[in-house]
Amino acid sequence: MSPKTKTVLLILLCFVLGAAAGFIAQRYYSGAHVARRPDYAQARNEFAKRLQLDSLQLSRVDSLLDIHRKKMDDIRKLYTIERDTLRAEIRQLLNPNQDRIYDQFVKELDARRHEGEHPSAK
Repeated sequence: MSPKTKTVLLILLCFVLGAAAGFIAQRYYSGAHVARRPDYAQARNEFAKRLQLDSLQLSRVDSLLDIHRKKMDDIRKLYTIERDTLRAEIRQLLNPNQDRIYDQFVKELDARRHEGEHPSAK
């Protein structure tokens, strides 16, 4: 095989490997690898279907979900207050440079927490 042919094949191989790596990276960073949670209606319908709930059972389950969703919303509010208090106390310990880094860290944590989160949980 001539050096010219080897060079062309090497360039072609590099191109193919680069394209494959780009494709994989794009899928990974675009979030295509993350399974999204179904919305409330989809989850409820799947639950009712899998358990084969009759209309009376579904009505009672809906009532229970409403009651407990309100309680869970209250717990989320308390969690948010406690989290924000903790963050404020941590900020008091940081110098200005650390505070900027902490801002970025908190943004990343919040973004991860919100990925795929059910809309009622936000």
